[in-house]
Amino acid sequence: MSQDKPRHFSESRDCPRTRLAETEIGSVDVCDCGMWQLHIGALTLRFAPAAVSELLGLLGQAVAEHSARRLTEAERAMQMPFLGKRGDA
Repeated sequence: MSQDKPRHFSESRDCPRTRLAETEIGSVDVCDCGMWQLHIGALTLRFAPAAVSELLGLLGQAVAEHSARRLTEAERAMQMPFLGKRGDA
């Protein structure tokens, strides 16, 4: 395949797809050309195979960072002195 030509079919061409996973939130297909498609409601995102790995890494970092921040906030809350119930003068 020439480097000038795209490595995947455009959305308008018929590219057979295989369903890899499906849950209530959406589904994931892979085309015979290798492109991955993430379907969430009316939204479809197309990814090259390498981009799927990058996306998984990005989401993993985000989950880890979010968990770390929540833990830090919980630790700070436990260290704060008790200020009394709401409405106390």
